Amino acid sequence: MKCLVVSAHGVVEKMDGRISAGNVTSISIDDVRRGGPEQVANKLNQLSGGAVCVVNAITYRDLEVFTLGLLMAEGQGKRFLYRTASSFVRVRAGLAPRPLLKPAELSLPEDGAGLIVVGSYVPRSTGQVTELLKLPHLASIEIEVEALLDNHRYQQEVDRVATEADQALAVGRDIVIYTGRRLITGGDAASSLAVGQRISEGVVAIVRSISIRPRYLLAKGGITSSDVATKGLEVKRALVLGQILPGVPVWQLGPESRHPGLTYIVFPGNVGGPEAIAEVVLSLK
Repeated sequence: MKCLVVSAHGVVEKMDGRISAGNVTSISIDDVRRGGPEQVANKLNQLSGGAVCVVNAITYRDLEVFTLGLLMAEGQGKRFLYRTASSFVRVRAGLAPRPLLKPAELSLPEDGAGLIVVGSYVPRSTGQVTELLKLPHLASIEIEVEALLDNHRYQQEVDRVATEADQALAVGRDIVIYTGRRLITGGDAASSLAVGQRISEGVVAIVRSISIRPRYLLAKGGITSSDVATKGLEVKRALVLGQILPGVPVWQLGPESRHPGLTYIVFPGNVGGPEAIAEVVLSLK
């Protein structure tokens, strides 16, 4: 019997409507801090039949308490599938903390250019895009979201952005492709979800259509980075090298991916200060 323990954001979207928010179990901060490992284990032991559970944690201490409860439940025969941030992996695997990665540790090619893909619409991401676009060496392409939502213009927009990205990469110029910052929603939750999925499909199609291998790829947004990795780059397995900023892990893609060995920077939407992406791009230049 397997249950699913996932990060709090994007549960309903990633389940593609197969589960509602009301059917998601939550392990709260009170469960962790007041109930302790025993309370965590008790709630996990009540899950069955592929149930979905989100875990609330603020500090590494919270994660350590949760993980102890998780191990207790696993010791009693429960099995879980995790979808988490890298901080959980460190605690669950018992890895010692290490300093942030330095650019030299990434072993990037001397030639080529970086590709930055931004799909996240949260205000923090928008602010980071604003600062990123101030870099004089950076080329940029705004994806026309309305075109992705139009069946007659969809492929034309995918081809346009991919072609312009290839042109920049061909001359060794770092480039950011980003969705227009105006958030488009539907009339209800279901239609808004469909809009988001269509835009994500378009971003993935653009990445798949870019023919030149970038020097590295940075994807901004939790769902964006997941979809670009699994659907755009066909990643099945990756080696986590560490974090380049707090909460920003760096992967080395597996041999089965479209770009084996590529350095892939997973940049969640609500992580980092206003200049965080710009700082990473400059450090890797």
